[in-house]
Amino acid sequence: MPELEPTVLPTTVAASHLRACAAELDGAQEVELGDLATVIADLVTGQRLLCSALSRLAERVEDGQAGVLSAAPSPEVGALAQVLQAAAGAFGYSADALAESEPFAQITAEFAGPNTRL
Repeated sequence: MPELEPTVLPTTVAASHLRACAAELDGAQEVELGDLATVIADLVTGQRLLCSALSRLAERVEDGQAGVLSAAPSPEVGALAQVLQAAAGAFGYSADALAESEPFAQITAEFAGPNTRL
């Protein structure tokens, strides 16, 4: 059987999917305590990937400032790159902080029981 090539989604589709997934998490009625550490780990990984994605977008904007973005006002292009880089940093710091909670979630589940619903 031939291997399938990975599907590459357009960035707007991927971002829309991310928004929909975040809304689903935000609207979740409950979570089992035994799943909380896994959810936290997935969120940490997601935040680290978003940090990387925003950093790469900032680099692309900076790289385009003298080329494809040269028609745009330079202060605005520079500000956009700075905001994207700051947002990347915020996601990275948030991921680091959230990662610190993983052991606490595991210990809490051990004592309260993994089927405890929050």
